Amino acid sequence: MARNRFELILSMFHISDNSAQVPGNRLHKVQPLIDLLVDKFHHFIIPEISLCIDESMVPFQGRLSFRQYLLNKRHRYGVKIFKLCTDPFYTLPYKVYAEKEAQPGKSVSSKVVMELMEPYLDFGRTLYADNWYNSVTLAEQLLDRDTFLVGTLRANRKRNPTDVTRKKLNKGDIVARQNDHGVMVLKWKDRRDVLAISSKHIPSMINVTQRRGDKIKPQVIVEYNAGKSFIDVSDQMNSYNSFSRRSLK
Repeated sequence: MARNRFELILSMFHISDNSAQVPGNRLHKVQPLIDLLVDKFHHFIIPEISLCIDESMVPFQGRLSFRQYLLNKRHRYGVKIFKLCTDPFYTLPYKVYAEKEAQPGKSVSSKVVMELMEPYLDFGRTLYADNWYNSVTLAEQLLDRDTFLVGTLRANRKRNPTDVTRKKLNKGDIVARQNDHGVMVLKWKDRRDVLAISSKHIPSMINVTQRRGDKIKPQVIVEYNAGKSFIDVSDQMNSYNSFSRRSLK
């Protein structure tokens, strides 16, 4: 297809009916396409026991009311997408962040997790997430739906056990507490303090073989690193076919 013909078709590309706009929905022009894709993704694969949630950035430099800036991403400016991945790198549902997620009495992170996980709850699966999403409250909500939560944790989250978060440790030491619901908060001293949360593990240590030799790590940290790789592989596969890369073809 010639470039001029492609650009002409692209300029006329339209997804939704402007007369059927939903007040307050910033994505009304593309929401039908997003819903269609998510529905198709559900039917192609049934996830096994492990799922991972994280955000990805679609690069965009234009003017947009919900454009985000993420320091630790390769493309710092763009549209943020929350996506749920499973082994090995398949993306299941995803959600475009348009800054309209806040609700009274409910955090944005917990709301996003429960929305994306809704079709996969009540089956004993395990969700791996980083410290932006995790909290003791979210772990208990998922346990009520027969779903486990594993990941890192921020020290300033509400309901964190202070005797764990404030404990001074030597390198290699751990301290952990578990509440009545079975949610464990663990702190491990490596090169720096690492705080983790799990509703699936006990504070056990396992031997891990590395390039520099064997090392003893908490089991929850080892399994989190393996589960979190789903998102990393997914972003790697996306980078091979970047629409923003210039070429002569």
